[in-house]
Amino acid sequence: MHLKLPVAVKGKTTLDREQFQQTINVPYVNVPVECIQTSKWKNALLTLPSMKNVRDLQPVSKTHKQVLLDPDVIVTKEDAIKMMPSIAKYIEESFDFMDLGVKYENYSIEQVIKAILPDDLGKDGPINTGSGYSLIGHIAHFNLKDAVLPYKHVIAQVVLDKLVNVKTVVNKLHEIDSVHRNFDLEILAGEQNTIVKCRESKATFQFDFSKVYWNPRLSTERERIVKILHHNDLVFDVFAGVGPFVVPALMLGCNVYANDLNPESVKWMTINLKTNQSKKFSNQYHVFNLDGREFLRTIVFPRIESYQKEILDDKEKRWCLSDNKIVILMNLPDIALTFLDVFPEWLEKDCEDRQQWILPIHIHCYTFSKAENTDEDIRSRLKTFMPNISDQQISCRFVRQVAPKKDMMCAKIVLFDKKHNDEDHPSKRFKNDSSE
Repeated sequence: MHLKLPVAVKGKTTLDREQFQQTINVPYVNVPVECIQTSKWKNALLTLPSMKNVRDLQPVSKTHKQVLLDPDVIVTKEDAIKMMPSIAKYIEESFDFMDLGVKYENYSIEQVIKAILPDDLGKDGPINTGSGYSLIGHIAHFNLKDAVLPYKHVIAQVVLDKLVNVKTVVNKLHEIDSVHRNFDLEILAGEQNTIVKCRESKATFQFDFSKVYWNPRLSTERERIVKILHHNDLVFDVFAGVGPFVVPALMLGCNVYANDLNPESVKWMTINLKTNQSKKFSNQYHVFNLDGREFLRTIVFPRIESYQKEILDDKEKRWCLSDNKIVILMNLPDIALTFLDVFPEWLEKDCEDRQQWILPIHIHCYTFSKAENTDEDIRSRLKTFMPNISDQQISCRFVRQVAPKKDMMCAKIVLFDKKHNDEDHPSKRFKNDSSE
């Protein structure tokens, strides 16, 4: 139901819980216990945080319960009968109204914050007024705009009160560091502890949230990638962070090569890989602390060449891995496309047996786009770094909206795929200009 919000707390920067006490008048009906589960209550029940809508009768009855109904929906006995005809008999016998005490505990986070913040906040455009936050382990993470900052501590206290699993509330202070992908944060309330544990894709992750990058809003995208991986796929993650892609990949039995420039990310990624390594598979993981281009040039490309050669030279391995692929992940949306500039120099280089390579290479490169036609925008920018790539090798997919008119996208580039026609084969496309 819609509770009346107290006026006295408007614009306050400290939390006065007593002001949220009030008495409401709600309808109720007494029904046999066996009707509680079998009746279709639809939207008729009173629903408030920390408030039971099915209660013991006074004096206590072993056969009947008292059910509280929503006064916004049920105004008369006839309303109740119309919505719940199966218990019409009991509504006729016991339907009535009662006064009910409501406290601070019975308001939602959004209701309390709405009551406190000035009504004119957001008049110049949408802002995060406190209802938008991310949960990372025991941390609630805000990204509050300047207009809301005078109320940041009271907002944090409300969240700490209302969410039992939250022990620390933080606010982002600056934009993400483009080098190490972390940001400064301020602890607004709760414990001074930023080392968190969380679960995703059946894996457990541990890291210091103040020193690494982790975005729970990308969990759906990460799970989507994990679902297309198979046992014995070769997976390279150029910007691996604390391992949200490579840890589940290792658990699936993929061969993993993971890299990040942030040494703190490498530290926690190593811990997460070791913690979640599957006993079912003997696959190994390899962790690096390199610049992305250096990782591609010195680790990824040489390993791809040696792996393809191993498969060509071993008939049994060639047969076993015929349905597998090589996956290169590049999730650094601000600048990931620019790192594609190292691919042409590799693909144009002479390499023995390249035309016979067995495994296709799938590159998943993430980027942002503010263009009206995001597909056209991404293809155009991508081709400035990989000019010889064909349109047939590129596909673009929407991931999420990160801001108004700013989308996160995934560009998938396919190389050495036998399913393509001969004229689309990358070994022919990536010849030197002089030889064409």
